[in-house]
Amino acid sequence: MAWSQERSQERIDRFLQTVPKNQVSVRTFDEGFINERRAVINERVRSGGPQEQFISDISRNAAVLVDGAHVYAQLLDFGPAMMEQDRETEAGHRRALGMLHLHYAACDSVADEFEAQRVDYHGPRMHAVIVSPSGSENADARARRALEFADALKRAVERTGDRVGGGQFRTRVRIGIDSGLAVAVNSGSRDEREPLFLGNPANYAAKLAEGAEEGLYPSNKVRIEAGIPQLHVATHMLDAERANKVHVSPSSLELGRPGYVVLANRVSEELVTRVADAATARFQNEATSSASFTFHRHEPPLRTIVFADLSPSRSIRMELASIFGDIDNFTAYVEDCIRDGRISEMVTNLHVIRSELAATLKHDFGGRKVRFIGDCIHGLLAEGSRTETDSSETVRAAVNAAAGMRSSFELCQENLENVEGLGIAIGVEFGATPISRMGIRGDRSVRCSVSKAVTASERLQSVCGGSETALGPRALAHASAGIRRLFGNDGKAAGLDVDALASHLGSPTIVKSGTSAAVAAPYLNGKQ
Repeated sequence: MAWSQERSQERIDRFLQTVPKNQVSVRTFDEGFINERRAVINERVRSGGPQEQFISDISRNAAVLVDGAHVYAQLLDFGPAMMEQDRETEAGHRRALGMLHLHYAACDSVADEFEAQRVDYHGPRMHAVIVSPSGSENADARARRALEFADALKRAVERTGDRVGGGQFRTRVRIGIDSGLAVAVNSGSRDEREPLFLGNPANYAAKLAEGAEEGLYPSNKVRIEAGIPQLHVATHMLDAERANKVHVSPSSLELGRPGYVVLANRVSEELVTRVADAATARFQNEATSSASFTFHRHEPPLRTIVFADLSPSRSIRMELASIFGDIDNFTAYVEDCIRDGRISEMVTNLHVIRSELAATLKHDFGGRKVRFIGDCIHGLLAEGSRTETDSSETVRAAVNAAAGMRSSFELCQENLENVEGLGIAIGVEFGATPISRMGIRGDRSVRCSVSKAVTASERLQSVCGGSETALGPRALAHASAGIRRLFGNDGKAAGLDVDALASHLGSPTIVKSGTSAAVAAPYLNGKQ
């Protein structure tokens, strides 16, 4: 398998036809939208259907502009749960997946209590949005409700972790909160109906959730909207926000106490206990303890994985390459599109870019997309047999796939409007990784693939610029000498598309529009 410019161009043309920007519907989330959706939801429930969220099942040629408060929660002790005596083991992966399955259920229960829009789970992280009451005039009410929700979420996760398996799923929780306009779009997966929210508040809340200390970390904007003491710093506001958590209390006795927020509507202990009881019961009734996660190997190529067939008792675990690609500068591009009324353009461009990246990974290199996370794509790839993974060939294939994805991205830029300022940062790491689907109320189940390799590939792309690809230490250890020379001491390579890779490694010729591209001699550290 190899990347083909002609094939990529044909796909891009097809994707452009499926979501032309002049046919994208953009709606605003307001009281009219809420009333319309509530009527539909109630009718479906009366007919025996599941309870749905206000924003659900968005078509790929539609978007919803939402003014909301974004809540981003992180389970801080998830990483250690994967380890046993400093080693990543099968038992550790079972325990980690059990932790996620339990806490996803608790988070969903709290979200339902608040009518919060559950957006996404990605490993130990949850993203939700408080969307009501709607309108910019109700930002203060949403900010206070977001603080109440975050506080209830933290307490419920902690309470649930204490109750199951002798505390083996216990974890601290860190939550970032920001607010503002974002665009809700189709998730990109036919069997995952929750929308993705794109824009600065979602991105900023995620940054606030980064850190090693538990607690609630609202942005200064949320502090102002909620009527709580704001931070006064001239520079490095994000650093200040990430260092100053707040404590929520229902007692007026805490008024004026540094770091405390008094909210009369703080969720009661009874509700937290009820949520913990429900999550625990669901976990136990489904017999989904860590021991019930049963793993098998999937014979490569991984593109044949059918996520609908996976469950805790039918999970995959094998050595593979995790590939994480992030569209650099996309959040700023979204903000520009919101400001200039170009949301339709953004929806079309995002649809084409991420569809082509997923198609390149799957059809050109035999990999499998796990999911889109905002403007990122997470994929998996392996080479080998029914019984074992060929580590060296897997790394080689992953590097080729990363180069193909960059070439596809560059071709997208040639075909799309106003995306010349974007880039793609790609991280790759190798390691044993489980793949499963968490059964959370049927349609709301979640594709899940978590491991040190997955975490590392995401971290690697986060330290790359928009023209860079990075290999992790395990991938480098299994790479050929030519690939190790190419990525150098820091594990990074700039501008590594298909042509550059062929030139650097003396790879086989690449088919480009029916002709063969010339192959340059291999080079060392950027010099011929």
